[in-house]
Amino acid sequence: MIERSRTQPYAQFVLAAASLIVVLILGTIDSERVTPLLLAGFGVIVLSTAAMTAIWLVQPSRHTGWLAVVPLLQIVACVPVRDAGVDVLPSASMLIIFPLGWLAFAFPPALAAAGVLLTALGPLVQVLASGGIRGVQDIVSILALPILSAFVAVTVGIIARHLARMRETMQSVSTDLEHAMRLSGRDTAMLRATLDATDNAVAVFGSDGRPILLNAVAAEISGRSGIDDVDRDGFASLIWRADPSMPLEATSADFVERVRSGDFAAPRTVEFGGDPRRVMQVIVRPVVAGGDEVGIVIVGQDVTELVNAVEVRDRFLSTVGHEFRTPLTVILGHTDIALMNGSPETERWEAVERSAERLLRLVERLIAAGQTTRDVEARSGASHVGPVVKHAVTEVAARAKERGIGIQIGAMPERAARIAVRDLASILEELLRNAVEFTRADGGDVVVSAHEDGRDIVVTVADEGVGMTEQERVHAFERFYRAPYAHDAAIPGTGIGLSNAASLAEAYGASVSLEPHTPRGTVAVLRLPS
Repeated sequence: MIERSRTQPYAQFVLAAASLIVVLILGTIDSERVTPLLLAGFGVIVLSTAAMTAIWLVQPSRHTGWLAVVPLLQIVACVPVRDAGVDVLPSASMLIIFPLGWLAFAFPPALAAAGVLLTALGPLVQVLASGGIRGVQDIVSILALPILSAFVAVTVGIIARHLARMRETMQSVSTDLEHAMRLSGRDTAMLRATLDATDNAVAVFGSDGRPILLNAVAAEISGRSGIDDVDRDGFASLIWRADPSMPLEATSADFVERVRSGDFAAPRTVEFGGDPRRVMQVIVRPVVAGGDEVGIVIVGQDVTELVNAVEVRDRFLSTVGHEFRTPLTVILGHTDIALMNGSPETERWEAVERSAERLLRLVERLIAAGQTTRDVEARSGASHVGPVVKHAVTEVAARAKERGIGIQIGAMPERAARIAVRDLASILEELLRNAVEFTRADGGDVVVSAHEDGRDIVVTVADEGVGMTEQERVHAFERFYRAPYAHDAAIPGTGIGLSNAASLAEAYGASVSLEPHTPRGTVAVLRLPS
């Protein structure tokens, strides 16, 4: 517990001032009342006040219990001051409240009780001076002041203990707060160092769109992009300025509202800057504290070099593909002429034709792999799913027969889908080819079926093959991705077939997805608009 101050001289100052006033008043009323005994009591009060002032300047913090002798002595010194004028100045009796209150506030209850007993000294002296105790009235006059003083001492003691508990609580809270501030400062420094060490741009904004935290990368990108006033808009403005759906007059608060509504929930790629341009992949999420959204956090990764590399790769694939397609077309043309003229080397020419057609299909895939999703254009046309499925099955039937795998065709809807026949055939051939290749030899049949689901037509290709993990299904549509089983089993392929199929489907507003098949295998789901 925090020890209550025993060295403060405030009560003594007030007592000395009040005693001086009493002495001056009594001297004014009747100079004969200023007796040597009165002056002796007043002198004790003044000297003890001076002594306490000196002690207060030294500020001792240990072994201060002996200071109780000062208020006890002052209570005794108040007796002649009181007796000198109690008949004309009854308020002189109140002088003992100051030393008594100090005793009750700063010292143990036993010393306060001793002070209460000493307050009876004044009435006792007065009764004895008037002829002694002659009855109940004299006893009451002696006990009245100590009883009232006891109530005062108890009240002051209760207040003192309450204040001590409050001080203890405040000290504990202050210590905890100081410790928390040190931890917070340390954690803030560690967080700042961690954020500044990462290559990603990180920015945190309040609910009003004002920046709370920007790491070094976010601040550098903001300045590099021509945003001088980082504290006004900062890194967040890059996002809405690069997003065509945001109005030109958009503000930070508007952007925060869009984030809260979920418009920026999915990762997105944004471009900013002129020369050179910068490309970032950003994730924007609300910041939730105690169930309430208090702001947003933006994490951006600079993918400029990666995007540039991908564009170089795509241009290379497209260029190489077109360079290969021209001579292959010539080879196939001469092969057709040889076969039409009844060449004696028919079998050899047919082998050349099959190889050239296979190579041409690979070239077509390379050209498609060199196109981004935005480059793939939908052709006008509609397709009845049934005939196209049969054609696609015919194209992969030879490979399926080699591996001992059957292909079954289920029910087909009559309604036509909004997709060109050639493109639908390409998608279905790719899905069937994957189903055949990833089914072990003699491992079961591949089943192709279709049904109507509202305004869509859903085509499923189900196999009983090796199946895919959830992670493999997530990456399956990435260009050049090949599952570990494809490498281990030396399955031929380039890892671009499913990517091309997904891009082609997306151009028509369709979608391709992969789902697990029970009890084993994979189901490819093609959802087509009708």
